[in-house]
Amino acid sequence: MSISPYRIVLSGGFGSVTIASDRQAAEASSGLRVDWDSGGVAGWDSAPDAKVSSTERQAGDGAHDVSESDIEYESRVVTVNIAAFGETRDEVLAAMRRLQAAHKQLVTMRVVDAATDTYCERGYVVVKWDEEWHEQTATGTLTAIFVRPHRLSTLPSEGVMVPATGGGGGLVFDAVTSGSDTAHVLHWPLSFGARAIRTGNSCTIYNNGTIPADITITASGYMPGGIAITDTSTGRQLAYSQTVTWSGLTLDSRTRTASVAGVDVSRSLTSRDFPTVPAGGSVTLSLQASGTGTLTATCHDTYI
Repeated sequence: MSISPYRIVLSGGFGSVTIASDRQAAEASSGLRVDWDSGGVAGWDSAPDAKVSSTERQAGDGAHDVSESDIEYESRVVTVNIAAFGETRDEVLAAMRRLQAAHKQLVTMRVVDAATDTYCERGYVVVKWDEEWHEQTATGTLTAIFVRPHRLSTLPSEGVMVPATGGGGGLVFDAVTSGSDTAHVLHWPLSFGARAIRTGNSCTIYNNGTIPADITITASGYMPGGIAITDTSTGRQLAYSQTVTWSGLTLDSRTRTASVAGVDVSRSLTSRDFPTVPAGGSVTLSLQASGTGTLTATCHDTYI
């Protein structure tokens, strides 16, 4: 049986439910499909509305210039026209309940469209069914609101760094998924020569998306002098002064915070230049630390 080139997977504390692109694919999963005749899916590939403040010129045309940092977007609102169906009315009602179980919970929506596989997280949904009654089908709308409007690639780009006393570089690992299993394999081909990154205390990660990607860095081991991470293209540095232990340290460029076991330790950051990965580009990070352990830098292709 072939897999539909388009599907939506909604997941959360209730489990997961798949909304297929056609009836044949839906019959093999949840009994739910996208109702393309009623409008299909809106708000996923399109950008949310912009929220940019500008001041009109008192003299002359237009408004005063805005900077790129002023360009922001509202929450992402995705509307999916849906159809539930079954051989009996009980099967139709069971399909409807699968979606309704997502109410009052934070959800992740993943959309697979041919080779593009992206998701939005920490959203909430409203499911409404049409009033018309049919024994073997029901139609309605699923509205999902994501206060984090960015679409992220399901597969991340990851780089691993280890403390080193001399210059060096880190291996780059890619996430490869087969069915429900995900493995991290060495990025291939390796590069050699004057411009090659040697194994050790630096790594390069990539963002094939259309807007800058945030980076999450996790560190664990025993690094008694703290750590400093430098963006080699700018020289800007993110530094943490306390000992890194096996409890783990997380540095999040989206929230610009540091945490250990869920506790905020941002006060121990002595330099706060959190790195990001430019749209369609890459960033190389270099680690300065002594001791043992590993740091993993992770980003996702990011879209608005």
